[in-house]
Amino acid sequence: MNLETKKDLAVYYFTKDLFTDVDGIKIVDEFPKQLLELPTISIEASTLDASQLLQMGDTERIIIRTWYIDIFAANKAQRDEYAYRILSALEGKICVFDYDEGFPPQALTQLGCLQPEQIRLEIIRILPELVDKLYYRSSISFTADYNPT
Repeated sequence: MNLETKKDLAVYYFTKDLFTDVDGIKIVDEFPKQLLELPTISIEASTLDASQLLQMGDTERIIIRTWYIDIFAANKAQRDEYAYRILSALEGKICVFDYDEGFPPQALTQLGCLQPEQIRLEIIRILPELVDKLYYRSSISFTADYNPT
């Protein structure tokens, strides 16, 4: 599995580990496509920006990635609680492990860390007349660059 896939898995397991104490929450590694079960948190990788370092003769590139974590909740309090929990956790680093060694990720070799930056929380308003079942939604986006250990 390539390094970019391992970074995606790291963000997924990072988010999943934040909610081990919450019963009934569904965490998915894609934007929900089926009937929405509340609460659900989805993780989706987006833009990958590979910029060349500004050093003469150096061909190494820095790769910056953007992720979106969408929260679908039953009420405002639940949405805000989950969003603030994620925001607080993004203050630290996200460890990337060698998931080729097995699943679930326990005692795996750490390859490096993602350092979240440009963290943004957006509340998405859902109009009741547009949906059959009212839910509350927010989206957290962040960019991160990878630092190998």
